[in-house]
Amino acid sequence: MATDPDLVAKAMADTSQYLFEIVPLGWMRREAGVLAGATGLPLAMLNGIWAESRHPDAATVAGMLEHLDAAALPYCMQLRPGTPEEIPDLARARGMAQGESIPLMVLDAPSQLPAARELEGLSVRILEPAEIGVHVRIAAEAFGLPEDIFSQLMRGELLAAEGLRCYVGSAGGEDVATGMGITIGPGVGIVNIATAAAHRGHGYGAAITAQVALDGMAAGADWAWLQSSASGYNVYERLGFRPLEHWECFVSGA
Repeated sequence: MATDPDLVAKAMADTSQYLFEIVPLGWMRREAGVLAGATGLPLAMLNGIWAESRHPDAATVAGMLEHLDAAALPYCMQLRPGTPEEIPDLARARGMAQGESIPLMVLDAPSQLPAARELEGLSVRILEPAEIGVHVRIAAEAFGLPEDIFSQLMRGELLAAEGLRCYVGSAGGEDVATGMGITIGPGVGIVNIATAAAHRGHGYGAAITAQVALDGMAAGADWAWLQSSASGYNVYERLGFRPLEHWECFVSGA
């Protein structure tokens, strides 16, 4: 099945807007094919601009960049392939550094997921809102983030939101992996897939990803999407995810 890249980009923007509105730590704007927001936390990937359109309005982007500059926080700008050069030029003019592109991946044929989910020795369950600290602890350690900062974003009300599920996988009496899914419209977005460093290489992250995708599809989604890290790309590919687009990413020097 061919999944429309514009539809997936819209799903990603819808999901980002939804999360910004649940935990309003900063501000969020969405207009003219662009979503921008700031959490107020000093992590570049948690503040920035995400262009859901391949042809975002340059004046709108410039205004959003000025707003981000005024916040004095690190931020990013992510652009879809085919974006006119005047938009990345706005980032370069501010001294933003271009990093590695970020794959936007989609899965619409879940045939490989049940086997990946049934991993011997691993039990997976959905976390209650009061258990958000379990997700924060594993994810912050896995991503190399300060736990006290990450916990300001990952708060209990997130887990009570409609369409959102957060998971923990346990093996040998320890919580070893976690992840989150947000089902909105035709897609389930998969975020924060993380495995504790001491427990990597056992398929735990793949099992969590498979569970998130299957539950989202059972709840009505037609496909699953995620933005992959370099380390996770092969894992997701083995599950049946395929790259739909590679987004340019620029990061501020703040």
